[in-house]
Amino acid sequence: MLFSAGMGIGLVFYGASEPVSHYLTPPTASAETKAALADSLRASFLHYGFHPWAVYGIVALSLAYFQFRKGEVGLISKTLRPLLGKRVDGLPGTIVDVLAVFATIIGVAVSLGVGAMQINGGLNYLFGIPNNKLVQGIIIAVVTVLFLYSAWSGLSKGIQYLSNLNMILAAILFAILLVIGPTLLILDMMTSATGDYLNTLIFNSLD
Repeated sequence: MLFSAGMGIGLVFYGASEPVSHYLTPPTASAETKAALADSLRASFLHYGFHPWAVYGIVALSLAYFQFRKGEVGLISKTLRPLLGKRVDGLPGTIVDVLAVFATIIGVAVSLGVGAMQINGGLNYLFGIPNNKLVQGIIIAVVTVLFLYSAWSGLSKGIQYLSNLNMILAAILFAILLVIGPTLLILDMMTSATGDYLNTLIFNSLD
């Protein structure tokens, strides 16, 4: 559930488009070559590897520590109590929480919009459904209803069921791709790109 909610549409959309983009315009190698293929995956792994999860982890650990060890409410402002002191219970804390809510809304809106465009594109390709804002609006409305229902039913029911279903579908998609796709190439690039990513992790992090 945490993985599904944390990555959202990012892996589904950019997980495919970013390697293709880097393959056509690689950071270091010549375009559309085997070296560019390795370069594109290494760059994508860098963007979706340890670095973003380190950012997520800092926020998660801060919230968890202050909520479960210090008995605070699960708000971003409460993690700043060592810096702001009692002011986190006043206007400064409220401002921090409002900014956190707006940042979350913007992030969800972007994911929802990109996801709706991708779903609409897939429906257009498979069934000829028009690719326009009306259809995308309907998709967003359906997703919103599913979200509201899952949120209303609680973490242990609706949200968990939807997230687990999402992960199951992703696993099925991966298995199908592995079977019908260029299996040896996929396995070869997965292992070699992972090794390249780990080997150049520090250098690329400071580049």
